[in-house]
Amino acid sequence: MKSRNLYTKFLLAGSLLLMGGTFTSCDDFLTLTPTNQIPEEEFWKEKGDLENVRAGAYEMLAQKGQTEKILLWGEVRSDNFQLNKMDHQNIQLLMNAVLQPQEAMFSWAGFYTGINYCNLILEQGAAMTTPGKEVDPSFTAAEFRSIDAEIKALRSLYYFYLVRSFRDVPFVTKAVRTDKQAMEERPATTPGVAILGQCIDELEKTVNFAPENYGNWNDNKGRFTSLGVHALMADMYLWRAGLLKNAVTKCKKYEIADGRINLTDVPNTNEDGSVASGYKTADGQAITDEYCNQLSNQCLQKAISHADYVLDYMMKEYKKNQKLDPTVTPEEENQPFPMYRNSKIGLSITDEVYNEIFVNQNSFESILELQYDGSNTKNGTANDYFYLYDGTHGAQILACSPNLLANASQVNPTLGWGKTDFRFLESCNYHTSSINKPITKFVQSNVSANNAEDMTEKVGSLPNTTNTNNRHWPIYRLTDVMLIKAEAIARTGTTNVEELKKGFQLVNEIFKRCNPKLVGTPAEASTNEDMYCDRVSDKYGIVEKDGKEQFTKKASDLLNLTYGERQIEFFAEGKRWFDLVRQAEFSNEVKTTLGTYSTTIKAAVVEKLKNNIWGMYNPIYSEELKVNGLEVGGKLVQNPIWDRYTKK
Repeated sequence: MKSRNLYTKFLLAGSLLLMGGTFTSCDDFLTLTPTNQIPEEEFWKEKGDLENVRAGAYEMLAQKGQTEKILLWGEVRSDNFQLNKMDHQNIQLLMNAVLQPQEAMFSWAGFYTGINYCNLILEQGAAMTTPGKEVDPSFTAAEFRSIDAEIKALRSLYYFYLVRSFRDVPFVTKAVRTDKQAMEERPATTPGVAILGQCIDELEKTVNFAPENYGNWNDNKGRFTSLGVHALMADMYLWRAGLLKNAVTKCKKYEIADGRINLTDVPNTNEDGSVASGYKTADGQAITDEYCNQLSNQCLQKAISHADYVLDYMMKEYKKNQKLDPTVTPEEENQPFPMYRNSKIGLSITDEVYNEIFVNQNSFESILELQYDGSNTKNGTANDYFYLYDGTHGAQILACSPNLLANASQVNPTLGWGKTDFRFLESCNYHTSSINKPITKFVQSNVSANNAEDMTEKVGSLPNTTNTNNRHWPIYRLTDVMLIKAEAIARTGTTNVEELKKGFQLVNEIFKRCNPKLVGTPAEASTNEDMYCDRVSDKYGIVEKDGKEQFTKKASDLLNLTYGERQIEFFAEGKRWFDLVRQAEFSNEVKTTLGTYSTTIKAAVVEKLKNNIWGMYNPIYSEELKVNGLEVGGKLVQNPIWDRYTKK
């Protein structure tokens, strides 16, 4: 297909400045440019050209080169995994907080390639639908508005991964088309908080134009609908709130020279015109901690608002579908959130939740997932990192951390899975004789428990698939949005009882559906005391004092509970380390964060981070600096913490 060939040319040509050492000279680069492509002036003649490049923008994110990095950057540094194959020294170093800039795992090339796709689509789509210059009568400006909204969301997602991983990165919104342009345009970094602000502003203007329905289920789950845009915005607002929190103090503490919080901010100046310390907004507002914290609180409220949009929409769709289902149970009909439920029938229970979300895929709980067909597109990350079915159910590169399994004999652990939690069975093969427990998420099929009161007693063979190539990679699903809202509520520090109850309900409903055998009162557990857990009670957090009921839980309790739930709910989905980074941004204390939310991370690792926020982020790939570093006349500066590992 001519479109596919052409965008390959464009992306090779347009990514040099952001790929670093992939090509170390212009001559080397030029030799890799295909010669049998359609010239740009002969392209972009019909809507189909744009649609094919759009497909490429999604496919780039789904490639192993990107999903592998989502896992490495977003989770491998956390307390969720241990290394199974010790010959992977680069991953061992990563886990031990020795982040060497020369490792290719820190290359951001694929993400900027995807961004260049998006920039091409946005520019060419606008040009193709300019009044009086239309090239395809079937392609209208109104139709492009929906594509514009979709692609700006996708570009924002690319940048969101980069900001969470590197903090401050080059912000490029203009497509790169030629070798000369690639060599000339070597951008400096832009503060991550400003990038998120810009992306959010764009999405606020375009979200109402995002399609609600593409007309088929696969596209509704595999592309950005309005639902996906709102989920992304909720997440980005939550993150921006963390970056804004005490932003001025953080700049001073970590000697961050650029203290802008928006792209339009300008340096303060003295009376003589010389540059002073600090920044002000375009309208003259001094950027202080007080101002930043006000904006942070506003972001938290916006995160809640966008999360509510998603939850309300999904509940309406859930209720609509219920009317068509004669088998719906009273529990399903009356539940407060549109969630799958594992029926409480006897001791043997099928894990309907996991089977619908990860086995059948594109479930009604899914909001956005990277899709694979197993032949043309393959989930190589799950294959390589998690699980090897060779008759022995062996671990691949990564295995489940023993810390997560240390409480397997308990019902309601403070860390890891308890014995009644289906996610315990979903996530690892606990019953293998191997010391290193294989990660089975994405791999198991038709999961069920012989004894849902104690998953450690599971007998029989492990239900499995011999091929994980077609397993989708979830970006956003219902429980993610629920926990984003719960965290945002907690971070407001509210003392409003009703708001706090809503937050705890969001977290506990997720816990409840994954622990279907637990009951909420001692009376219900009269035949088995182990099955009592106050988290599934309708009166969780309420105590009776002086004849009156009082809610005793605080916002800090909600935050702790939310982080614990996120760790086990999104295990192996590339989110845990990002969660810890976000908390460090809010607290401005790395050691405190890791000591509170990840007590099992080794003290030696914490020490290597030097209680510096930059230690939570990746180094810039050393090959990138060969193209755009200060020493070669460029503008990029290495992460100061990891510069100690740079080969001089």
